[in-house]
Amino acid sequence: MDPFELLKEDHETVSKLFKRIETASGRVKLIRFRKLKAVLDLHTHIEETIFYPALKNADESRDITLEAYEEHKVVKNLLAKLDGAKIPSDTWTAKFTVLKENIEHHVEEEEGELFSKAREVLTTEQAEALGDQMAEEKEKQGGTVSAKVKKPGLIKTVVKALFGGGTGKKAGKKETEGKAGKTKAASRKKSSRKQSTKSASKKPGKGMTAKTRAKATPKSSSKKAAAKAKAA
Repeated sequence: MDPFELLKEDHETVSKLFKRIETASGRVKLIRFRKLKAVLDLHTHIEETIFYPALKNADESRDITLEAYEEHKVVKNLLAKLDGAKIPSDTWTAKFTVLKENIEHHVEEEEGELFSKAREVLTTEQAEALGDQMAEEKEKQGGTVSAKVKKPGLIKTVVKALFGGGTGKKAGKKETEGKAGKTKAASRKKSSRKQSTKSASKKPGKGMTAKTRAKATPKSSSKKAAAKAKAA
């Protein structure tokens, strides 16, 4: 699974929730905010436990990843302060605006520089493995992953097309062994037919009619038999 598409889907969800909160008022605004907080809590958890650790030790992505960790701390602090409010006051709205600006900056930087560095550091196989882990953890924590994001990666699609659902060397080995088995069976069958033909040619009398045996008997033997009969 593509980890970048999974994270982008979360970013889109967050953007839509911000718009819904801005158009609401009173307690509805707070209810929608708590939905946003739940999405952001899960999103940051997945990034900090699976995605970022795979990038923070590589020279190319270390600095931008550490910066992302720090941006998460700012966001978490603002979320905690906003979550404690009973009504959306002017102060609450000001903090909410700061939260929105911080997240928009974080998303822009993440989808730009961080994703670019990640693609340099990770192989296609490593990226897909991370995506699978992230999706599994997200669903385990009660989140959802859309069917669009769940579509198989390029490598899995190609392997399935080539080997009918098998993977890599094992599938190739099974296919080779299958062909080898068919070749051996055909060879044994052919050898058996040859042996039967050879045996039949060595014993012309067995299983033959009298007329056929007469035809198969050499002429010299027939003449000798006739001479013996005349002498007798």
